[in-house]
Amino acid sequence: MTDDGAKFHVHSYFFTRESIYWQQKLTGHNEPHHPLSKHYTANDPYIIQDVDSHDFRKFLRVFYNTRYGDYSFFSNLDWVDILSIAHKWEFPHVKTLSKLYLGKMGYGVVERTCGVHCTRIVDDEMIDRSYPRQVYLISCGHEI
Repeated sequence: MTDDGAKFHVHSYFFTRESIYWQQKLTGHNEPHHPLSKHYTANDPYIIQDVDSHDFRKFLRVFYNTRYGDYSFFSNLDWVDILSIAHKWEFPHVKTLSKLYLGKMGYGVVERTCGVHCTRIVDDEMIDRSYPRQVYLISCGHEI
């Protein structure tokens, strides 16, 4: 359940198979194929606090797609939202997929992990000038 109250029935398989973040959250291990540390139900759901239901629904459509491999219904902004969640939750294959589709739409993706004392988030040499627009993923432990 997202913190705005929307409930989703999602199989943990995709999450524990694809994401170390979710492997640790749901099983307590750093590798896939371990049982969940707790059984969640509709009356006792896992609460997702860092993603709203609208963006979570988009993210789930990557896995629960009615036409295998067809993501034509996603806009560039949808892919940015999906990429943001994949980055936050450590879904490397979904990140790659998001970057691929954003690239097809004319967007480049710049990833940067900044230190506590950074003053410039993106350096000019990090920008791929072949893309007219850039999407920035910044991993920080503090607000900038």
